[in-house]
Amino acid sequence: MKRCYSLKRNKEFRHTYRVGKSVGARSMVLVYSARKSNGPKIGFSVGKKLGNAVVRNRTKRRMREAVTPLIPLMAQEGKLIFIAKHAILEEDFASVRSTMRYLLKKAGLLQSEGRNAPSVPNGASSERHTPASSTENSE
Repeated sequence: MKRCYSLKRNKEFRHTYRVGKSVGARSMVLVYSARKSNGPKIGFSVGKKLGNAVVRNRTKRRMREAVTPLIPLMAQEGKLIFIAKHAILEEDFASVRSTMRYLLKKAGLLQSEGRNAPSVPNGASSERHTPASSTENSE
């Protein structure tokens, strides 16, 4: 992810938390707010409950790398904060990326699918797709 897309200042994080809306999944939460500028600003938050500094930094690096191909697909400008939950530690990289894509789509921040967009598996509805549950075909 390029540095120009990152949310850097504490003031920006506080403003986004205060006025933003949130959507959640099992392994992370997305807090977002609209803003008038060029391109999205994205921040990542990993609390101390997840582990020591090595674990937290690895989690942020994985999240940063997972969101990079989704930036061109974003429909509008805004401030976004991805907050990691404990379940992200057990997820593989593809699942982290699909969870981010699911949260962006749920928030209405993702454009219509292009050729370079990662696809949803056949038979899975994009509105009801949750990366954490697979109970649709259990019986």
